Amino acid sequence: MAKKAKKPAAKSSKKAAKPAAKKPAKSPAKKAAPRRDPLAPVPVTTGSGMTAAEVGKSLVEMFNAGQMREIEDKWWNPSKITSVEGVGVGLSWVGKKAVDAKNAGWMAEHAIHGASAEGPFVGSSGFAVKFKMDVETRSTGHRSVMEEVGVYTIENGKIVREEFMYMMP
Repeated sequence: MAKKAKKPAAKSSKKAAKPAAKKPAKSPAKKAAPRRDPLAPVPVTTGSGMTAAEVGKSLVEMFNAGQMREIEDKWWNPSKITSVEGVGVGLSWVGKKAVDAKNAGWMAEHAIHGASAEGPFVGSSGFAVKFKMDVETRSTGHRSVMEEVGVYTIENGKIVREEFMYMMP
């Protein structure tokens, strides 16, 4: 019997397969943040800058030295300041221009014959100050001693909110 001749192997038109590209190593699985206990306390911060105690101490000293306008220039955050007037008024002024206008209107209508501040009473997000002022209403000539508490919120060493509270008659 005759042997059949082997046919030469046909060349493949396909290029040789490239080795498989290495897949990037998987990053370690991110662990889910532990669930916060809904009953646990949450830290309170005023951010960077002067503390509520430092701002409050300075405000009281400046007020007692008659430097009311300087307090605003030094301690207000001009882009965030809000001023709220308490019972009987129930309004807020937002932004430096609005608060300046509120204060200018009040000062035009009233003469202060004496004033003092006590405090500060410091909390976690701000402080409170008790004010006592001998005030005369210019239009009527009525003079009285007025007492109020100012509650101040601090962010990054500046006052962003002031709210004035009065004793109920």
